[in-house]
Amino acid sequence: MQRLLLITLLALPCLASASEYSNTTPPGIERDGGTTFSRLLKDTPLPTPEEKEFNKPDPKKLEKWQEFSANYDSRMNKFEIALDGIVVGQDDIVRYAVAVTSKGSKVRNVSFEGIDCKTRQYRSYAYLSGDQWQNLNRPWELIFKDKRNGYQYKLAKEFCWGGSPSSAEKIIDSMTSNEPLKIVR
Repeated sequence: MQRLLLITLLALPCLASASEYSNTTPPGIERDGGTTFSRLLKDTPLPTPEEKEFNKPDPKKLEKWQEFSANYDSRMNKFEIALDGIVVGQDDIVRYAVAVTSKGSKVRNVSFEGIDCKTRQYRSYAYLSGDQWQNLNRPWELIFKDKRNGYQYKLAKEFCWGGSPSSAEKIIDSMTSNEPLKIVR
């Protein structure tokens, strides 16, 4: 009995995170009470988003950086997105360049990523080394609100509407409506 209670208590944060993102079920994902947690327990793989060919932005041309806040656990980092690097692909995947800087440090980690609004997943494609992208090609991962440095959750809220991406123009308007734009050269 105590073990069941412990498992239930441990599962609550996962259930809250999973249900908070969206109430809609992406295509190809079974609706089993609305929880991502149950899919994780069953070890059911998430559908892999279908991608079309795309180009990474030229790092030297990323000049319009906008700072944004992520979640409470990420308060030790500064997050920025390159507004001139946001692209909604023909495959409906929103691709962008993002920078993460630890507060108190001058090391700025820039990566190129994508968010699929239909399946609520993200993927890191590359990181910036000097002025060149170095390929990562990591697998798609589910987006959670309270994941450490889970800035993808915040970006998905800006990018996606009802399982579909907004246009790049609407995303940029949304990202700049609250804070002044920072031009980085």
